[in-house]
This record gives sequence, C-alpha cells and structure tokens, in this order.
Amino acid sequence: MYLTRFHIENIRAIRELTWEVPLKSAPGWHVILGDNGSGKSSVLRSLSLAFVGAPDALALQSDWSSWLRGDQMGEVRLGLAPDWRLDKVSKFSAGKRRGRSLPKEMDVTVLLPGRRGTKPIEMVGEIWETGKGWFSAAYGPFRRFSGGSERYEKLFSSNHRLARHLSVFDESVALTEGLRWLQQLQFKAFEDDPEGALLKPLRKFINQPGFLPHHARLEKITSREVLFVDGNGYRVPVEDLSDGYRSILSMTFELIRQLAATYGPKRVFHPKDPTKVDVPGVVLIDEVDAHLHPTWQRKLGLWFREHFPKLQFIVTTHSPLVCQAAEVGTVWRLPKPGTDEEARQVTGVELDRLIFGNVLDAYGTGLFGEDVARSEQSKQRLQRLAKLNLKEMRQGLSAAERREQTSLRASLPTASMSVHDSDQ
Repeated sequence: MYLTRFHIENIRAIRELTWEVPLKSAPGWHVILGDNGSGKSSVLRSLSLAFVGAPDALALQSDWSSWLRGDQMGEVRLGLAPDWRLDKVSKFSAGKRRGRSLPKEMDVTVLLPGRRGTKPIEMVGEIWETGKGWFSAAYGPFRRFSGGSERYEKLFSSNHRLARHLSVFDESVALTEGLRWLQQLQFKAFEDDPEGALLKPLRKFINQPGFLPHHARLEKITSREVLFVDGNGYRVPVEDLSDGYRSILSMTFELIRQLAATYGPKRVFHPKDPTKVDVPGVVLIDEVDAHLHPTWQRKLGLWFREHFPKLQFIVTTHSPLVCQAAEVGTVWRLPKPGTDEEARQVTGVELDRLIFGNVLDAYGTGLFGEDVARSEQSKQRLQRLAKLNLKEMRQGLSAAERREQTSLRASLPTASMSVHDSDQ
C-alpha cells in the first residue's frame, strides 16, 4: 500500500492542505518543511489517525475536540494504492466485492464532527476491515527504548494497528517492544521457531557498512542485555548508547518487528540480499533529524531509501541536509503561521539547490526562514569586507587594511570565494 494523496482541513494549525504524488513516485523520501507551529506534527498525526481507524483510535482516549481549528468540522481524506498481492481483504469485505474487480485506488475519510458533534470520530472507508498487509507506521520525535508510560505499553499488545503509530501521538511512548522482541528472537532461533529465522538476517542488516557511524555494530544478545561495540571498540549496552544511536536503533528494531508481524517473518528481507527489506508500506517520521549529527542527517534518508526500497517515507525536519535524499521523492513547504500563504511542493531551481547544493545554498532558498545563514555580527563583517574589496579596486589598501581584508576573507570563506569568482 502507498499513499498517493491526502487532504487535511481544519485540523489544529492546518486550514487546508492538499498533497499528491503519482503512484510511480510514491516509494521514496518525502519531506515536509515548515516553521515551528506550522503544523508538521499535525500532518503526521492526522495521517496516522486515518490509517489507524476509529475503533483503535478511541483507545487513545484523546480529546478530539482539541484537534479542531475553531468549531468547524475537521476532515482527513486519504487516497491509497493497494498492492493486492500483499494487501488482503477480510472475508466480509471480499463478500461485498464479489463480482467486482479490485480497485487501483481506495479512498479513506476521517471526520471530526466539531465541538457540538455527537460522535468523536466518524470514518468512511474499508481498510479497517482488511486482512494482512496494509502496512503503515509512525514514529514521533522522542524515539527511545525506555522511560515510557505503562498505559501505552499495554496498548502495544492489545491494539496492534494502533501500536504501529503510538509514539507519534504522545511523547511519553517508548519503543520498548522492539528491544524485547530482539531478545526473544535469540531464544526462538534456538527453538526453531519460524520467527527466530529473522535473527541472522537482522544482524546482517544492522551491522552492514554505512548504517551506524564509526563502525559501531551489534555484538551480543542475551536475556539480560543487548550489547553493541562502539567506535572506540568498547562493549556498550544499547540503552547506554548516545541519543542519536538510540533514536535510530529503537525505530529500526520496531519497524522491522512490525513489518514481520504484518507480512510474516519470511517475507521481510529480500531472499537473496538480507541488507534490503523487501515489502511495501507507508512510514511517517516526525523530526527525523532529532539527535543526529549533521553527517548522519545527510546520509540517513539515502540509506533508508536504498535498504527499504519499497517503503514510502514521509518525514518532517528542520534540517536542509535531510532533503538531499528527496531526489527520489518530494519536498513540501507548509505556510508560515499567521500568513495567507498556501502549502506548496518545492520544485525547479529551489529543489535543485536543496538536493544538490550545500547548506548555504539550501538556506538561501528561504525555505528555512529568512536571514538564517549568517549572524548579525557575520553580516557586519561581510559589509566591512565588501567595503575593503571595493576600495582595493578603486584606490588600493594600506598595509593594515590588507591584513584586515585577509583576516576577514579567512573567516568568511564563502564570501571571499564569490569575490574571487567575480574577478575571473
């Protein structure tokens, strides 16, 4: 299953938002940009609400009226493209469709009826009655192994569809189940349980070059702990790794666990290449750059695209480096809060500067705000350098001025580069 379009209306900061991609462009890296308060998290939560469905969503015990923008009814509409080889329908739905061909796309609608409505949520669609497949998952910005609420831990076992989206709804959710599952795989492998066969390819997947920085690797799994070897060669329990490692590992373990539960353990990894996950679906990640070093921010999307080639990632970020993976995918910009702007897809030269340019090129697009590339002090130094350069061309510089110019050029290399380029 892939998401080909969505429309969100009157949900928190979002007055109206329409997003659409061709089916052939659905697998890949789709980035949503926007200022704080523009509604990036609300977009992902709205999508998760529609994917989860009313019966499971009600288990959140959320105040749905707080989702609304004013007193008006809120609406979330999804356009989904099923893969009928993997996305199965229930016997009930199959009976209703007998004699009719399977559709290429399906629509799903969620209505939040307003503060005076009698029902908290109304759903129109069919995917909530389906069988295996129909994979979707979402991860909030606080991705970790421990420290979660006990209330949400119970929902992981009782509401399986909701469990795949829990952390995007509340920051007190920890991705503990993925770590427990990893430890259980060790014993299932000894017992010849079919799920235990995942352990070997999972190890290869985690330890393949390019995933974890500084050649860190999964070393040992016991009933008491999961040990990694860090970049300095020391054994470290996974819970004691840095925030960046825990953020990515907790999400990766949980994602593979949920994929195995949805498609079966034998279908997750490519049969000839255990470094690739071989099933489709939609994965939402809020603030994907959280806790990650810039070099990891730049590589992460490229790596996920390569090793989860059939998944559709929709991510939010404040980092231009994350956008570089959207060469296969799209980039969208939400309106600035308090303006009449409309959400739009980033295309043309702007997109090229995001994907192929450096960080200053990306900041120069204005997509991350105005005047963010330089501090006020830097701008003053830049103005001083410009004056010295102009004086040098017109009448020459004194020895002291030339030393000052050299110092400024050293501290402002991009500025001095443009000056030299203009002289050629």
